[in-house]
Amino acid sequence: MHATQVTRQAITPNGLLPTIMALSVAQAAIGQFVAHGVPLFLRAAEQPSHVIGLVYLASVPFILNVLWAPVIDRFRNRRVGHYRAWILFGHLSAFMIILGMSAADPASTPLLLIAFVLILAIVMATQDASLSGLMVRGLSPADRARGAAFRTAGAALAGTVVGALVIYLLADLGWRVVVMGLSVVAAASAALVLFLKLDQGWAPPQTRPSFLSQLSLFKRPEARRLMVVELFTGLGLAIPFGLKSILLIDAGFGVADAALLSLVAGGAVGLLAVLAIRPLIDRFGGYRVLVGVGIVTALNCCVYALIFRGEFGLWETAIYVLIGSALTFGAVPASRAILIAYCDAEKAATDFSAFNCVERVFLLMFGGLGVALADRVGFSALLLLAAAGSLFGSILAWRLRNHCDERHA
Repeated sequence: MHATQVTRQAITPNGLLPTIMALSVAQAAIGQFVAHGVPLFLRAAEQPSHVIGLVYLASVPFILNVLWAPVIDRFRNRRVGHYRAWILFGHLSAFMIILGMSAADPASTPLLLIAFVLILAIVMATQDASLSGLMVRGLSPADRARGAAFRTAGAALAGTVVGALVIYLLADLGWRVVVMGLSVVAAASAALVLFLKLDQGWAPPQTRPSFLSQLSLFKRPEARRLMVVELFTGLGLAIPFGLKSILLIDAGFGVADAALLSLVAGGAVGLLAVLAIRPLIDRFGGYRVLVGVGIVTALNCCVYALIFRGEFGLWETAIYVLIGSALTFGAVPASRAILIAYCDAEKAATDFSAFNCVERVFLLMFGGLGVALADRVGFSALLLLAAAGSLFGSILAWRLRNHCDERHA
């Protein structure tokens, strides 16, 4: 029997699903604080845009964790737990790094703060790969869609945690108070892992993956097909996502109101979308759900291509942002439920991270190009391009709905 069949769990261990969601909240909260909170405080400290841009450059390791994911798969401890050890180490490290960030000052030591962001990005990327490996090994086939939904719901809920409970509630008290509030999140998640068994006592995989196996997942035709579907569908999600910050400001939103709408309200709508999508994945399969997401995304882009040709106001833009959040969060559990079935349990973190890495690089490129071209070609032209990509992705997903459906993997 193949090793993948041996090392996967036939039944999902009790408590693993809510644990996945709790860990996802903690990880995504820290990541969203870096993406949204740190630039806000740097700008409030009157730092120039090229310094703020270094925050995003320092965050690049988060999408490149496939480079060291084989290390996570190779080094294991059955007594402590293979992925549990990495997750525990990561949360403890994140707690210490965040404490260090509290000593940096956005006004006087911005480069020191960005150095902490770089180290934190490496730690959180390791966390992301470790949690992915735990999901691949621990979720039974019947719980793949549920596990992917729990993880995505955790990421959506993190927007509320960061936006409302950390930045919005504590921002007036200053940088150090906000960072100390975030450190409480990191400490609580570390304590959670400390008292949970996770994969403690599980039999380790029989082989250790090669350091040259990062992209071996794509030797499987079904993984390549899923990537093509994701890239075309993602074109319809990434371009509107990249444009939303520009549109919010152009519509008349202030920075604080824009952050509240994008993070808190967007996260809440995303959470509702995940809850609605999850039973549909169980009933119809991930590819059919991606067909629906692609068609709705294309229609949404076409409608707003017409709206944004002329004057647009607060309400139109707010609805645009919320619909975009719902579609983005709704697409993730469908694709990840499919992906989990294609990953080899012998190198679970490596396979999952490889797919994420390639997808994120392309989606960041799509979003970045959209922002760069917005003033030259206009919002409407970009949204029509996004609609065409999303529609083509839904056609591909429809053709694959029975050919390699994850329910039969």
